[in-house]
Amino acid sequence: MAVAARRAMLLALTLLTLAVPALPAAAQSAAPPPAPASPGQTPCEQARVCASGLSAAQVFAVAEAQAAAGRIAAAETLLRGLTRDPNGDIRAEARFRLSVLAEARGDRAAAIAWLKELIDEKPGAPRPRLELARLLALAGDEAGARRELRRAGAAGLPEDVARVVDRFALALRSSRPIGGAFELALAPDSNINRATSLQSVDTVVAPLVLSPDARARSGIGVSLSGQGFARAALSDRIEWLSRVSARADLYGRSQFNDVVLTLATGPELRAGGTRLRPALVGTRRWFGGVRFSDAVGGSFNLLRPLDRTSQIEAELTLLDSRFPAIPAQDGVLADLNIAYDRAFSPRFSGRVGARITRQDAREAFLANRTVAFDLLASRAFGKQLLFLQAVGSRLQGDARDPLFGAVRRDTRVDLTAGLILRRFTLHGLAPLIRITRTSSSSTIPIFDFSRTRVEFALSREF
Repeated sequence: MAVAARRAMLLALTLLTLAVPALPAAAQSAAPPPAPASPGQTPCEQARVCASGLSAAQVFAVAEAQAAAGRIAAAETLLRGLTRDPNGDIRAEARFRLSVLAEARGDRAAAIAWLKELIDEKPGAPRPRLELARLLALAGDEAGARRELRRAGAAGLPEDVARVVDRFALALRSSRPIGGAFELALAPDSNINRATSLQSVDTVVAPLVLSPDARARSGIGVSLSGQGFARAALSDRIEWLSRVSARADLYGRSQFNDVVLTLATGPELRAGGTRLRPALVGTRRWFGGVRFSDAVGGSFNLLRPLDRTSQIEAELTLLDSRFPAIPAQDGVLADLNIAYDRAFSPRFSGRVGARITRQDAREAFLANRTVAFDLLASRAFGKQLLFLQAVGSRLQGDARDPLFGAVRRDTRVDLTAGLILRRFTLHGLAPLIRITRTSSSSTIPIFDFSRTRVEFALSREF
């Protein structure tokens, strides 16, 4: 029943987006019938014969006739030629039709790629963006589909189409049983261990000389991160979702290697337009090749579209944390994160977030609470996507540190700028350049540090 309902909604969205103009006027004029081709010619040779001396509108008609006759390769050859036409409307129409042909022959990834190319050049075109949202939903990329719907809403839609889009957004869910993403980055870093640059610090006993490993060290590392999921339908409104994520920052000096593995499993429920995800969570972290911490607990995630251009997401996490090497740090971690996303235009979107974290510990001076605020803005420039992020946080300890004689108070600022070079995407791998500058000031000197990290990455969803 749930699958049938989603298919009906996708069909309704497809039919009603036809009310949104997509075909340029130049492509709507009549064309003569295709010229006859020799029996021994390949589809590409037939296409060139058919296209000889024709206008763009006539080539569209010939391509349509070729496709109707089952000569898909010939039709695609004709349309690819029109993607280089000087007229932007003709290029857009050619890409749109190539997407339709790619989907018809079962190549959804190619269909999505053609639509992304079209939208890069014409971000305000609503019908291609809605088609992209539909294909992303079919491919299991719920987050991507929601993003495109918000951007389409920011561009403006006919009222009848907008009503169907609203219902589609409320019913939207991923239908892919398995999937994931990964990123590989080369990362020069000015402070791989996030340590102070001081050679010694004052304590209540005497000055403490820091070892080289306790001071800021620069290096070039490799960063690997990946996520995967699997889901199974339990009923019309409930699916069981299991997720795994991992991140590894690896350096030549193995004592600074940082690896985190997280597992989560639980139901995904729909209540109206709200998506609910309660889950059991387990995580383990290794630092320097040694088990650093374990945590077991649960999380509760809520996602709710607010209107055609915005949504809100909130997540509460409770974990019982254990630190084998530092038992005094054992305690319960509670984290509440809220984020508001909005598309201001088809090219420009932003996010505002807030986070409150409480970390208990056996020893009061190791317990703390943190408040953080997050601002993110992204802007598309043709096939490139620029994003800027600023995160500010304030950490407050519960009691005085007996060694330093002060209560820990940290103020930290992270500034990030990144550029996704979609123009150079190869086999789904998108190049990414990301630069992060971190500055942390603390009443406890060993937590006072600065850091600049540059990442040259390749990322892919599958």
